[in-house]
Amino acid sequence: MRRASLRTSRSGLDDHQAEAVNERLPELPGTTLQHVAIRRYVDPQLYGHLLGYVGPIDAPEYKLLKPKGYLPDEVVGKSGLEAGLETTLRGRDGWQDVETDANGQVVKVLREEPAVPGRSVYLSTDSGLQKAVHDALADGLQKANSKAGASVVTDPRTGEILAMVSIPGYDDNLFARGISQSDYQKLLADPGKPLYDRALAGEYPPGSTFKMITGSAGLQEGKITADTQLGCPANLTFGAWTYWNWAHYNYGPMNVQKAIPTSCDTFFYQVANLLGPDTLAAYARAFGYGSQPGIELPGAGAGVAPTPDFKLQVCPYPAGTPDCGWNVGDTVTMGIGQSYVLTTPLIQAMYAAALGNGGSLLRPTLVHQVTDGAGRVLSVSHRQVVRQVPVEPQNLDLLREGMHQSLTGPWGTAAIESKLGYHWDGGCKTGTAQYGGTGVDLPSHAWFIDFAPFNDPEFASSTILEGAGFGEFVAEPVAINFANWYFNHRDQVRA
Repeated sequence: MRRASLRTSRSGLDDHQAEAVNERLPELPGTTLQHVAIRRYVDPQLYGHLLGYVGPIDAPEYKLLKPKGYLPDEVVGKSGLEAGLETTLRGRDGWQDVETDANGQVVKVLREEPAVPGRSVYLSTDSGLQKAVHDALADGLQKANSKAGASVVTDPRTGEILAMVSIPGYDDNLFARGISQSDYQKLLADPGKPLYDRALAGEYPPGSTFKMITGSAGLQEGKITADTQLGCPANLTFGAWTYWNWAHYNYGPMNVQKAIPTSCDTFFYQVANLLGPDTLAAYARAFGYGSQPGIELPGAGAGVAPTPDFKLQVCPYPAGTPDCGWNVGDTVTMGIGQSYVLTTPLIQAMYAAALGNGGSLLRPTLVHQVTDGAGRVLSVSHRQVVRQVPVEPQNLDLLREGMHQSLTGPWGTAAIESKLGYHWDGGCKTGTAQYGGTGVDLPSHAWFIDFAPFNDPEFASSTILEGAGFGEFVAEPVAINFANWYFNHRDQVRA
């Protein structure tokens, strides 16, 4: 008598091969033929990165999971929610104590424990909105001649993710069926890096979308007030270097509420210089920069809220080299989301949501509810506040109104209502984030973040198109496209 511990000697047989093995089973002592269900992923281009895929357990995974009852020939989650929710989705294996004959054939089942199915996970994403976001982003990338981008939509009341898209994507069914080495090498060699989830892990400078952080720090620390007027010249000199306004134009004196919709770089250079890097970094961290977001997906990027110590740590030159020291240029460009600042599309959506909802940084979640095999609800997502940002309501209101004017006012870099006939009320900010070195004429990522409606927002999003140029002309139309879909179908979303 022994407890059966079956080992897989061959998998993935087609019908013809399975029939041939079945005919020869009497000649193969101890061999059984089993039909095993495999994953079939629907709409892989929409959900490939989110769902991920499963695959055979490898040696390091088995060593880690063996104490939890895993066998060496099991299938486990490898990426996406398949990996992040492995223990929730798995269930429990059954077993049998059997009596066998001399040929290893089972003659009697003495004892058995039935298998327990895994739990069912219902996602917070809306399939219609997911498709609308994907299609809008794909169209925007094509028009901008950009190869890659990402968009995230969240509910700023709950933290639930309503849509999350990274392009290019991949077909996770390739892995479910057992991907060939040639297909896998094609994915790895693809210059678009389709296996890379940019929405989750892509780290980019935020550009001008960072300016609400600089503004909030300036107001909260008393460096500026609602009435403070600072110049918005075409350029300013700090130390030995001259730093330009994006428009190379003198807009005259303005307060912070106007500096946001005009996106005046030279205004925020001055505020950043008054604050210093450590204070700026502290407020960036308060809004989620530099921390894991806490979503169920593995591999999330944290971004960077840089300090002088950070620059020393990443400096490629020997310790004490002058270039490793923090300088005033690092500070002032940090104020406009350049310098060493990095963020992710997911963190940007959390940041936009916090601005919209009055300062609550919420933990993002993709799980709406979990049920057991009988359909009983085991858990339902609930609002989890990571922190309340340390900015007084009246200061947040100034920043929110600046974002509102970006959408509706005469100075806004977005000015959506007048340009595109868009009539939902909310707040937004464009961003054009340079990368690839120092200088003026550098390539730029195009950003757009927003929340809506303006009062009691239910929608917040971020969008980036890699190397695509101005956020106003490239990322903004993408976000408008899928926001328009949402507000035209809001009663159907997650109904």
